[in-house]
Amino acid sequence: MKNVIIVGAGGHSKVAQECIQQQGEYKIVGILDNKFSSYEKIGEQFYAPFTDFEQFKNETDYWFIAIGDNKVRAKVAEQLGDVAYATIIHPTAIVSQTASIEPGSIVMPVTVVQPDAIIGRHTIINTGAIIEHDVIIAESAHISPRATITGGVKIGTCVHVGAAAVVNPQVQLGDYSIIGAGAVVTANTEPHQTYVGIPARKLEK
Repeated sequence: MKNVIIVGAGGHSKVAQECIQQQGEYKIVGILDNKFSSYEKIGEQFYAPFTDFEQFKNETDYWFIAIGDNKVRAKVAEQLGDVAYATIIHPTAIVSQTASIEPGSIVMPVTVVQPDAIIGRHTIINTGAIIEHDVIIAESAHISPRATITGGVKIGTCVHVGAAAVVNPQVQLGDYSIIGAGAVVTANTEPHQTYVGIPARKLEK
């Protein structure tokens, strides 16, 4: 079994840890988060501040960033640099043999990832989400629970798609755009903008 250190100790980390345990390919040896003030070992796992991450690079095979915030997750990946990342796929997920899940990403319970979909690094496919054929998702995105991404959609870097939202076929979501919960996206979105409603409309700032 391969060792993994998890970065993050919040709510998303709880879910990620359970997925890792049920996947059965990795052993969690440590958790880093700046909420810990000093190093402590409990049983077979250690807990330490993330600021000390450099000293643990030789103690693990893989890393996993279990932080729900897209921008923070991307920043942590930049800080960690050239390390190997675990790819987490819950055993109840249905993932096509022709789909590509890149390192550092997590596919949570009862999700579906269809043929020729590409999931970029450090992306979260949350519980019950559906990723249809030929979807391309860039790195550090988050597809929330029960969201549906239909065929041929392209999703940019650090995009957040809210719970139960639907993105119609061939739509492109600009980098850092946010799709509100329950929205239905029928047209391309602009980068760094928020869209809500049915059909989804840009929120004016």
